[in-house]
Amino acid sequence: MNIRESRAIGMMMAVSLLFLAGCGGSGPDSNGNNKGVLNLSVSDAAIDAEKVCIKFDGVQLKKADESALIDLDFDDPVVINLLANQGAVSETLVSTEVDAGTYKWVRLKVDAITGNGAGVGDSNFDNPVCTDTENGSYLLTNVSELFNIWIPSGDETGLKLIKDIVIPVNSSGNYTAEWDLGMSFVGPPGLGTGEAIMKPVVKLVANNEVGTLNGTVASEFFVAQEGQEVATCPAEPEFAPMVYVFDDDGNSEIAINSDGSEGTRDPVASGLVAQDMDAVDMPYVYEIGFLLAGNYEVALSCDGQATFNPENGKVAPIAVGNVTVIDFTTDDLPPPPAE
Repeated sequence: MNIRESRAIGMMMAVSLLFLAGCGGSGPDSNGNNKGVLNLSVSDAAIDAEKVCIKFDGVQLKKADESALIDLDFDDPVVINLLANQGAVSETLVSTEVDAGTYKWVRLKVDAITGNGAGVGDSNFDNPVCTDTENGSYLLTNVSELFNIWIPSGDETGLKLIKDIVIPVNSSGNYTAEWDLGMSFVGPPGLGTGEAIMKPVVKLVANNEVGTLNGTVASEFFVAQEGQEVATCPAEPEFAPMVYVFDDDGNSEIAINSDGSEGTRDPVASGLVAQDMDAVDMPYVYEIGFLLAGNYEVALSCDGQATFNPENGKVAPIAVGNVTVIDFTTDDLPPPPAE
């Protein structure tokens, strides 16, 4: 995996914030306390790397009717390999009781500054556990290249996610923050080797409003067909094969990493296509979690730069709590070149 100017990694990751996984009534408890429980977890969509280790020092909340901030600082830092929690899988970051009510935003306190040298204390690159828990956040590529992750102003402001968050008394509400790493990682000139700058593109959604998309990609995409010199998805691509998800407006073109020009739509999410080595026939599969309910168009790309006409997208209706399956079959292969 290469860290590139303006478009590193070329993939999407989701970080899930699951708030208040519990149950109960809507009034104060037997002691008259207006409290709820905050359960905060993290998750991601697969990317072409070995580890993406993010170091969290705590969480901060801002209640709508109060000026004071609520700090939930950890006694010991928590470092989570997001790649060990892919698709709809998540890992708990914090579980604690907080005041019920409406909150305007949540801030993740991340340790990600330049010069940290994060990852040098990782004792085993083959182990999915992030064993360097002292030096900050880091990225390990699939060719064992190590990058210290730097988030500009992250040490001052952290990752602030703005959305009304309702915490009912003795009840629950679940939310997910999705990170798009294809738009978040860049490799600016002059930063130096071993450094990766992250400018997080994150959105917060309610878990009771989302569903999951998954499917398979025909193996023929990875083998040169008649009339082709190379396969549609080469064995050693510059960009890994990805499935991209776009809002479905039925009219404008859908463009990966577009310049925002009129008549185009950028993807709202993406997922890595990889072989399921545990299955008998080792199919190529993908999974994208935490999509807001609604209609989308999905497209497969192996160069990370394609633009598709509306008819090239496959419509994917996402329903709350459900899994939508969209497969890319031999019928979706591009036509052979004209002779």
